[in-house]
Amino acid sequence: MNKLIWEMADGLFMIRLPMPFRMTHVNIFLFLEQKGFTLIDTGPDLPGVMDALETALSAVGRRLEDCHRIIITHFHMDHCGLAGLIAQRSGAAISICESEYQTILSFSEHNGRIRRMEDFCIRNGFNSTDVDEIASTFLSFQKATSPFNANDFLTDGEILSIGGREIEVVSTPGHTRGHLSFLLPAEHFLIAGDHILPTITPNLSPDLDARDFRPLESFVASLKKVGQLKIERVWPSHGPSFKNVAERITEMIKHHSERTRITFQALDDGAKTTSQVAELIFGNHLPIFDRFLALCESYVHLVALENMAAVSRQNKDGKDFFLQQKDTLQN
Repeated sequence: MNKLIWEMADGLFMIRLPMPFRMTHVNIFLFLEQKGFTLIDTGPDLPGVMDALETALSAVGRRLEDCHRIIITHFHMDHCGLAGLIAQRSGAAISICESEYQTILSFSEHNGRIRRMEDFCIRNGFNSTDVDEIASTFLSFQKATSPFNANDFLTDGEILSIGGREIEVVSTPGHTRGHLSFLLPAEHFLIAGDHILPTITPNLSPDLDARDFRPLESFVASLKKVGQLKIERVWPSHGPSFKNVAERITEMIKHHSERTRITFQALDDGAKTTSQVAELIFGNHLPIFDRFLALCESYVHLVALENMAAVSRQNKDGKDFFLQQKDTLQN
């Protein structure tokens, strides 16, 4: 079998598509049907990715034009970037969580979205030069997502019939507000998207279009939810498949508990912006977009502490500063 594609079970395949980033690949999933196929995720609209996908499809006797349906785990470009182009060539229907689709639509209102990102970064301690570089990166990500229209919206617990299999939609918010995973009960597989990864935890970032979304709390709750399912193997979007699901979930929850503790300790010597906290935790030599991800991750933990009344925030000269509330934490 071609090195781009692995058979998971009869008529079910994982395709590994290349990406020109530190994260060097994304896994997508192919369900063969009598005359066509369904995809879960698509890969990004970047040079060479469509060619790699078509090569993988040819290994199982399919063409891109045979695609009947595209199911999307979440809105990030490495997961849905080719959806519009594939649908244009094949007529495939596209299914996604409604909140993820609304986020994609907000990309078309580019100036407003960039302005919200800029306001968030400045308020949390970045300077204008940093913000300009991040905005440029966001624009490149937007260009790696071909536009598409959703045909239907998936909901938690919904049962799909694909290629003779029943597949359960599992809502797993955290990495994004509407992230979806997919349970294959017959095989006890979970196609997990970015929810559970084998060696790293997915980035948690605030949703600037939904300020009431709590990524950390949602992510931990989703991990516990998945831990109640009968799963023998996880198939993630990055990295190899793995067993020992309960052990991995425990590791991830402990990681974030420890990260929350470290975030609180970063305020031991006084109030700080989110950027200052992120620098203490992640260092000060990261590339600019990694600094942005560190900012987001630190902010999510600070907000969780704020919701616990362990920290409070004050605004000074347009920047938010977080400070410990030790008496409240001890209570």
